[in-house]
Amino acid sequence: MNIDYMIFAFLLIILILSGALTTRSISKISLYLKLGHFAAGFIIMAIATSVPELVISITSAIEKIPELSLGTVLGSNVVNLSLVIGTATLIAGEINFKSNKIKKELTYPFFIALLPIILASDGILSRIDGIILIIIFITYFTLVFKRSDFEEEEDVVSKKQFIKNLIFFSLGLMALLISAKYLVDYTSIIASDIGIPVFLIGIILISFGTSLPELTFETISLLHGYKILAVGDLMGSTLSNSTLILGTVSIINPISIPDYSEFQIVSIFFIILISIFSLYLRSKSGLTRLRALLMIIIYIIFLLLTGFNMN
Repeated sequence: MNIDYMIFAFLLIILILSGALTTRSISKISLYLKLGHFAAGFIIMAIATSVPELVISITSAIEKIPELSLGTVLGSNVVNLSLVIGTATLIAGEINFKSNKIKKELTYPFFIALLPIILASDGILSRIDGIILIIIFITYFTLVFKRSDFEEEEDVVSKKQFIKNLIFFSLGLMALLISAKYLVDYTSIIASDIGIPVFLIGIILISFGTSLPELTFETISLLHGYKILAVGDLMGSTLSNSTLILGTVSIINPISIPDYSEFQIVSIFFIILISIFSLYLRSKSGLTRLRALLMIIIYIIFLLLTGFNMN
């Protein structure tokens, strides 16, 4: 038992250190590629941290249970827009941008993530729906890649520094994903030992576990003052989940919705969180610690309602 707690603490330290390494490395990589922090967070880090969801979803499609991917993706998006960004803001401080143009640019793309909910309103995400989602993913990510960043960078990164930071980023990302996976495993062991109900273990681990890389990356990004990097990762992860992952899975195997009531609960909370987060981001005071606390409370309510619905 004591060994489990020691391993858990060790994995947590690895998670934090790897998060710091990836954050610092990606900042230099974005400068060399002239991507800027927003595009780097949106494209590179967001896709990288979506690997757990992608692996789970493709596996579920191949195993003929594609509906699992829909729950995983929507659940992860709810966690990202509540627990992840809320916790990161509580730890690192508020997220606020002075420019109204930046505020608009950072909020409206989140609503693209609602498209799977609209497409699945007939009870299924078909292969045609999947193709639509993939086209939207490619189109929007291409636009982000081509555009200049909101914040101009004056530093110059040499090719040698770029290669070094690319290696550090790769190592940090591997450590981040591996430590997150095993941290979930040991959390399950500890949770079982202290008697947490099985349904709570499942909901908490699936949603929180696959979002650990985002939580670590966004918290450390905010601690280093990289607000756009953190929001770029949040936006990119949300859009990747809703378009790339669900699009790929529905093309492999169309996703039917076996229990529409559970789908409605997740969808309603997702819509509420996107609306609230966008409203906060566009306000003068931005996302404060008090508002971040409200996002976390919404996540707790989501857990309770989902748990009651399963009983």
